[in-house]
Amino acid sequence: MQSSAASIPDRFLHRARFGDHDELSSLIRGGQTEFIQMAPGAFKGEFTSLFLENATIQFGEVGLPYTCRGAASGNRLMFVLNVRPQPDLVWKGQVLDPRAIMFLPPHAEHHDITPANSYWALVAVEDARLQRMLASLNGGEPMLDLKTSRVLLPRAGPFEVLRHRLKTVHAALRSDRSFLAVPEARHSMEEMVLSALVQALSSGARVRPNGYGAAHARVVRQVEAYLSTHLDEGLYVGDLCAVAGVGERTLRNIFQERYRMSPVRYLKLRRLHQARRALRRADSDLNTVQAVANRCGIWHLGRFAHEYRALFNEAPLETLKKVCPIGRQETLPATPQVRHPGASPIPGLG
Repeated sequence: MQSSAASIPDRFLHRARFGDHDELSSLIRGGQTEFIQMAPGAFKGEFTSLFLENATIQFGEVGLPYTCRGAASGNRLMFVLNVRPQPDLVWKGQVLDPRAIMFLPPHAEHHDITPANSYWALVAVEDARLQRMLASLNGGEPMLDLKTSRVLLPRAGPFEVLRHRLKTVHAALRSDRSFLAVPEARHSMEEMVLSALVQALSSGARVRPNGYGAAHARVVRQVEAYLSTHLDEGLYVGDLCAVAGVGERTLRNIFQERYRMSPVRYLKLRRLHQARRALRRADSDLNTVQAVANRCGIWHLGRFAHEYRALFNEAPLETLKKVCPIGRQETLPATPQVRHPGASPIPGLG
């Protein structure tokens, strides 16, 4: 029988390997997310979550390139950065500097395109704690508007200190987690990361606009909302143009800006991912591939099977027969959920 002392670190640490988009989404604390892979292969990697008193630090390592959309769903301030800086990260249609830090207040929407072999960290910290640290550094004066999502570009020195400390924390968690049973060690780790984060934030400035234009943002929201409520229908680009009230050329330009692909390509990828999700959750004794595909608005089974295997590296029937592990995830510490008046989740992610 495991001793209580040995089980203490489990309250603070969770490490898991994932092999599917929804498995990764279920591991992320403080956010609703939807991943769409942008290259063929198995979507797999490793995810680590560290739960401290005033902060949660999460590390994600993903092999394939992907596009991710979602919203911050907790009551903490979230900061995302690349532990392994990459030059081709796109956030809300903007190509970012490798040392950019993306800031998401509660309920802020986000969308990014992340290259292959990514390694990133997500630091979620209590608002009051961060405000005190920022005020102490700046003589009591507010330094950042913490109500609006933005991208910050720290100076190279403070960013490297933060990145190095995050790598050090992750390496320590991999080698021996027993130190987490010591309160002083947990406190020291939290202070080490948060102090570096505050220094990096105080050295940065807002370098990108909050969005990519109100008109483009409106079109994307309308399209995503429509797609989320018409999951069982065959959709075409003309449908999206009609919903958004724009021409095909305008829609194509917006999709290239936001998703780095055409509307046709995005519709195909989204539908394939939707079918995969349905296959993984269906009972193979009560469903066939054709029945699940038809419920997703897919009628050309042969073409679907070919495209599905080409993207996910397995046949639809193989997916259907697998046991979906989502419902068997180890219980993780809950992130407090605070809904602000009038706030609503991103369509399709609720």
